Amino acid sequence: MIGDLKKRASFARVVNYVNNPKKARLIDSKDVRLDDNATIARSMQGQADDKPGRKLKNPVYHISLDFAHEDTPKLTDDLMVEIAREYMRRMGITNTQYIVCRHTDREHQHLHIVANRVDNDGNTISDSNDNVRNVKVCKALTREYRLHFSKGKMNVKRDRLRGKDKVKYQIYDAIKAALPHCNCWSDLCDMLAKQGVGVHFKLDRRNGNIVGMSFTKNEISFSGSRIDRSMSFYKLNRLFGSQIAEGMEWKPRVQEQTQPPQQDMGFHNNTADTFIREPSPAKAEADGNVSGSAESGSNIVQVTIGTLMELCVQPHQAKVSSSGGGGGNESGWGDNDNEKDKHKPRRRKR
Repeated sequence: MIGDLKKRASFARVVNYVNNPKKARLIDSKDVRLDDNATIARSMQGQADDKPGRKLKNPVYHISLDFAHEDTPKLTDDLMVEIAREYMRRMGITNTQYIVCRHTDREHQHLHIVANRVDNDGNTISDSNDNVRNVKVCKALTREYRLHFSKGKMNVKRDRLRGKDKVKYQIYDAIKAALPHCNCWSDLCDMLAKQGVGVHFKLDRRNGNIVGMSFTKNEISFSGSRIDRSMSFYKLNRLFGSQIAEGMEWKPRVQEQTQPPQQDMGFHNNTADTFIREPSPAKAEADGNVSGSAESGSNIVQVTIGTLMELCVQPHQAKVSSSGGGGGNESGWGDNDNEKDKHKPRRRKR
């Protein structure tokens, strides 16, 4: 059994998706009026709006529990309800409104839970480390109910995927196919670029350390770990022996770099060039687990593989695109400023 947990803003949108009569049936609920989907959504939204103090931005818990194909014969509605309730209890989602719907639109059995993060007493249900707890609870329930563990992404039916899930698996397949032929990061970036997948590294300009990475296709970005745990930056970096290019190891030397003014930061989309990339308006995954956009005012910037190679070879000459005109300065920052200082009038000392 695998659980996917998200937080959403709109009860109406999630309820309409989860309780679609064409592909689902309601098998359990608590403390909600069940006249129709609009009534369900209004009753849950009303409780969220009545919360004392600051309102929650995302008061909706949307959870899907997916079961292996081998478990189909034993998954009665009653057993699914029992598992859903036990899952919520262990996740701390108690004393609140919820609905549970069983979906029949896919070959593997799965259910959806919509729960109110504002409980019946007006308190907020904590989401602290909920993604980590979700994984632990699902593994524990899979063992206790003698269910089967998923056999991995290779068995997912690609032709049934849509939207962001489809893009995510396209990136996964591209990385999986490329890795056996790659000896370093530049090899991987070059091979992925040919398949329309961009790679950007998150660089902390305070110390020059790489703190993460993201893969982008069709303007949709995912962190490496979100694609697959084996594709996080740190695991891939160990696989490549910390090599940026063949025979070239990444060793940041930020003390030799001159920090350019913030307004001179530029963006260029070619993976082969050496510009530092500012946050783009690329679509972010709705559950917020996408890396690829640095927050405003953050010291984290996105860089291409070309930037890393430039910084690694000649960190004191690292270039950043400028919005200013001409000047022909090819050696870095500061040369033209020194020339201008020679011609500035000096104030006479008294």
